[in-house]
This record gives sequence, structure tokens and C-alpha cells, in this order.
Amino acid sequence: MESNFTGILKAASVVTNSWKESLRFYQQGLGYQIVDKGVLSEQQKVIFGEQLNRYVLLGHDRASVVRLIETMDEKAQPNRIGARPWDIGLCVLEAGSADVDFAYEHMIRHRFGVISPPKEFSVEGPEPLGRVVMKAFGLYGVNGEQFFITQITEREGGTPLWEQRKDINIFPVGNAVISMKDRVPQQFYEQTFALYPSIELPLAQALAAQIMGGPSDMSFDMCLMGNGQYKSGMEQHVYGARHPDYDFKIYPCDFSKTGLASVCWKGQNLEGIAGRIEKNGGKVLGTTLLPLRNQDEPNGIIYQGLAGEIVELAN
Repeated sequence: MESNFTGILKAASVVTNSWKESLRFYQQGLGYQIVDKGVLSEQQKVIFGEQLNRYVLLGHDRASVVRLIETMDEKAQPNRIGARPWDIGLCVLEAGSADVDFAYEHMIRHRFGVISPPKEFSVEGPEPLGRVVMKAFGLYGVNGEQFFITQITEREGGTPLWEQRKDINIFPVGNAVISMKDRVPQQFYEQTFALYPSIELPLAQALAAQIMGGPSDMSFDMCLMGNGQYKSGMEQHVYGARHPDYDFKIYPCDFSKTGLASVCWKGQNLEGIAGRIEKNGGKVLGTTLLPLRNQDEPNGIIYQGLAGEIVELAN
């Protein structure tokens, strides 16, 4: 079965009721520019929430964007308040940097919510990963959304995850992480989309746990999802087998709250995909997506997966 995922992350949606401060985070903190702006259509509001209003697309001259979407509910709270790294759901966005130390110092100077200073750790797997030494730090946006900012400091073999641009501080978002207790949500992706772990690595390094804001003994299976060829875009962390004593709470994506609310991948051959999604336990939410570059009302498929993640597949 051909995969309907291309591995290209086109957008991530972040809901905010702190418009000016959120713009400051993305523009001043991450260095993103406004690519487009507008107001959601009535059909988009029907699908995603009548309380939603204006939006901006934030990024660079190309690649993915963050959709910052305003909610008129001033009392809305961040979706993942109190969540631990292992709590189930769409949890983190990851972007690359050519100089992660500079990016960290920049965030500190501008008083944004950094989880920890940059830490270096390594992973090694079969091609096309190779051996990679990464230096990364974690931070929170204004609305409770969590980021990893990562620099590849050493590489032996493998294929770069990000285009190593020197003209920008922090690259466009290239990866989204879904936390899960067991493999059941992973099976949904294999059965529905022929998407499975192209590379699977046990990660049990205290420094990596610190970046994520977890305890030093936290470990998980890090699964880089693909379809015969590693493609950055979706990463799944499976905790239950390594921590049977943990309790797991689920934080499904929710546009009535603030924070990370959905991600959008470029899809292909979407005919008949709605039936497969529902057959394998997912829920189809609609076919009118949120705005993308040069598309105010794109078509595709919106679904909610078994870990509560809301995903858009764009034609």
C-alpha cells in the first residue's frame, strides 16, 4: 500500500488569546516573518470552532509555517497544562538551528520560557540516519506550546534532517512529536497510511530527558516515521514498555484551548482515505483545511487519530 504521507510538514496550528505577546514570541524570539494573514472563513469556523477569528502564517521565504490563530475566548487555558513528556497526545514541535547556543542566548535575552540550557547527546541508527550528535534545548511559547530547537553538531553518514541555512537563526518547523503509551496508535498509522518506524531507537540519556523537562531516568522508544525511506516530519515516542509504573493521561488536540492544536502534512492520493481512517479507529473531521501558503481555504482531509492528535492532509 502506498503511503498517503509525503513526510513534508506544511504547517502547525497554535491557538492564542495573547495575540501581541504571541507575535513577539514568533517574530522576535524565533525570528519568523509574517507570510500571510487574514480571518478564518465561516466553513473553517464550523469545523474548528466559532470562537476562532484572525490568523497569521509565520515562517520564512519557503517551507513550513506556524499558523497563529486567535481565539476570542479570553479565559481559554493551555491544552497541556500539567502534562508530563509521556502524557499521550501531540506534544512538541521541533525546528533546527545553525547555532543553537546563539538561539538559546537570544531567547534568554528576550525573556522567553526556556526549559533548560542546550544539552548534547547522540543517537546512532542504520542509514539514512547514521550517527548523529545533537545539541538541543526546549522552550515554551506564550500559549503553552512546546518546542525543541536542535543543531546537528556531528554526523557520520546519514541524510540531513534540515537544510542548513546560514541566513536565518531558527529554521522552519520540520518535525512534530506524538507521545503514546503503547503501539496501538502506531498500528493505526501503519494500517491506514503505510507509515511505520523507518528508524527506531531506544533513548535513555539523562541529558535528553532534561531537554524534555522529564526525570533523569525517563526513557522511551524514539520512532522516526516513514515508508521505506526516512522522512522527517512525524516522530513518535513510546513510553509504556519502559515505564510500566507510569500513569498516562491523554491530552487530545483541542481548538477550544490554547497551544498546539493541529499539524498539517502534504498528502497524496487521498481518494478513499476517509474510509480507511474510520475503519482503523480514527475520526474524520472535515475536508476544508486551515489556511496554508497561497491557499485561504485548502482542501484535503482532517482527522483525529488514536492519540488524540488532529492532523490535516493537504492535497
